[in-house]
Amino acid sequence: MAVARYSALALLAFLVSPIMVMATPYEVDWSVGVDFTAFATQNHFYAGDVLNFHYDRVHNNVVIATNGDEFDQCEMEPNLGYYQSGNEVFTLPEAGYYYFMCGYHCKSHGMRITVFVN
Repeated sequence: MAVARYSALALLAFLVSPIMVMATPYEVDWSVGVDFTAFATQNHFYAGDVLNFHYDRVHNNVVIATNGDEFDQCEMEPNLGYYQSGNEVFTLPEAGYYYFMCGYHCKSHGMRITVFVN
């Protein structure tokens, strides 16, 4: 009985471990002048991956748009989140599109990024 319980726990650990190991952290230099399109197209994102946004909180922020239309127009309201700590960590929970933009520089400098999660 103890061997069966140990085997079941070992199997569970084996099945869960690859999921946890596969999550990849990505550092995002959230500042004017960065080519965010290149960053998004050069990387392949998967559910569980993490985006670490680093920025000057006095001059930048991170706003998560609710959809692509609002993102395209740099509309800050409504949104899924508005952050300005200077260091944001976002876990990409599931497949789909995620839209991040800067409330100060989206329109003036195109400071925004679309991330597609496979």
